[in-house]
Amino acid sequence: MNDILDLPAERDLPPQAARAMRAGILGVVGRRPARMLRRRVAVAGVVLLAVASGAAAVVWERPNRSAVQVLAMGPGELSPMLRDAAEQCLQWNSPQRRTPQEEGEQLVPVSLADLAVAIERGDRALVLFMNDVGYATCDLQAAGTDQESGGHASEPWRHGDWLPGPVQRLLLTSTEHDGGDVNVSGQVSGRVDRLVLDHGDGHTTAARLAGGAFGLMTSGARLRAGNDPELVSYDDRGSEIDRRLLFQAEDQLEHCYALPDGTRIYGKPTSGCRPAEKWRR
Repeated sequence: MNDILDLPAERDLPPQAARAMRAGILGVVGRRPARMLRRRVAVAGVVLLAVASGAAAVVWERPNRSAVQVLAMGPGELSPMLRDAAEQCLQWNSPQRRTPQEEGEQLVPVSLADLAVAIERGDRALVLFMNDVGYATCDLQAAGTDQESGGHASEPWRHGDWLPGPVQRLLLTSTEHDGGDVNVSGQVSGRVDRLVLDHGDGHTTAARLAGGAFGLMTSGARLRAGNDPELVSYDDRGSEIDRRLLFQAEDQLEHCYALPDGTRIYGKPTSGCRPAEKWRR
């Protein structure tokens, strides 16, 4: 377990999951998004930042009861609460637990071995599972207690192993609208040796990389979208290979990205698309 109390210096949700998140938040004003479980009570105090062309982000309230922060990369680093959260997420994602309303949704089978990133802030937890088929994620409050509540989303990868360049953000949560402290997770290609969040104010936060996944959480960062914070990727020689805005929707990427045969799969239709890159676990 990696307890982070004072840190050193997309893949975005697919459109179907983003639309479900939008519907959930509109139906429960001031409560948490994600594909809402009809049989669960939504967590209070979370609002949707943006849902546009598959880009989704949510706001987490700062916990009042605890300052504990944990960033775990894989099942071997889980705190007790994160293990409870992971096990609950697996139950929610089980075919046996699906409601009639969820039968039409595509389920991605995952196991504890697929857990890539888990984040704990106070009594809130976010867990992300990824495998060759797709992802499953849950956002929970008070995991492992009788007050446990939350929701989940699950979706196959839209373009298989292909990423929009060397990095793709999957999930982003923040403690303020477009700012404050953030939790970020996603995927990287084999070219990425180091990934850093440039706050845009002279400070940086390094991400943790493991098995083709990245996890990043800030503490006391006070990020502001107006400062254009960016995810910056470096190769194994220390050379910068990519830089992209943290709070930018996938359809607003500066460049488009294409498969080896020239088929554009990410970004706006423009000439001179950059190569999509393979995700390697």
